[in-house]
Amino acid sequence: MINDSAIEDAQILEFARRWLPYGGGHTGDLLVEFGLTPDGYISRLRRILDGPAVHQIDPQLRVRLREYVIKQTRGGRR
Repeated sequence: MINDSAIEDAQILEFARRWLPYGGGHTGDLLVEFGLTPDGYISRLRRILDGPAVHQIDPQLRVRLREYVIKQTRGGRR
């Protein structure tokens, strides 16, 4: 059985995949979709990428998402 957290993690990964080519989602989108601030979203995405579900993600996408998280963590936010 899949729990709510796993479902939300999958939704966050899909959101990240969809918005990655555009520099990530906007603050308003993050708040509406997930109730998260940009910092909360990046933290959650980092946690997902560090977890076991990461092996279900395409390896190239995984690398690009990790690079995005690192860039955002280092102050590259819009």
